[in-house]
Amino acid sequence: MDENKKWMHKETERQRRQEMGKLCNNLRSLLPLEYIKGKRSTSDHVHEAMNYINHLQDKVKQLQEKRDALLKVSNNLSSIVPENESSCVTHLPPLVFVHPFPGGIEIICSHSFKKSVFPMSRLLDILHKEGLDVVNTTSIRRNGRFIHTIQSEDPNHSNMVDTDYSELQIKIMEALSSSSLQETLPVPENC
Repeated sequence: MDENKKWMHKETERQRRQEMGKLCNNLRSLLPLEYIKGKRSTSDHVHEAMNYINHLQDKVKQLQEKRDALLKVSNNLSSIVPENESSCVTHLPPLVFVHPFPGGIEIICSHSFKKSVFPMSRLLDILHKEGLDVVNTTSIRRNGRFIHTIQSEDPNHSNMVDTDYSELQIKIMEALSSSSLQETLPVPENC
């Protein structure tokens, strides 16, 4: 009877260890390589998983703040124009902002979808020709305008802060302006 209890205990413990091993392997497979590089122990993997979760939570907060800032800009834009002249927002010229963000650059383009036909593929093609890797894009439609936010990395530059973006900004602005349908759409008289 005692031997049977010992065997049951060993078997239960063996199954528990196998299950823990599978779960640790699953956890390790979910982590990006840079978080597990050179780490072999399970405790290191669990610690790096905590770091990765914290990193993702920080990124979510940053993205929420960025979304809130974009909404604030959009709301400010709509509050500048009186309600009875809201169609004037669509007749503002295209806007392009290029600035660094951690790990790359961020491009924000705003244009009227009533005045221009500007496919996102054209913008992505410009970035590709510049040697930039697109890592994230977001597009929203607000008050008659599209607002595209594109985050890119340049594999050739590790420090994007010291880079001059004026040429890229001009290229994108020219591409947006060339797609303008201003000639075919009349501007309302009250604008």
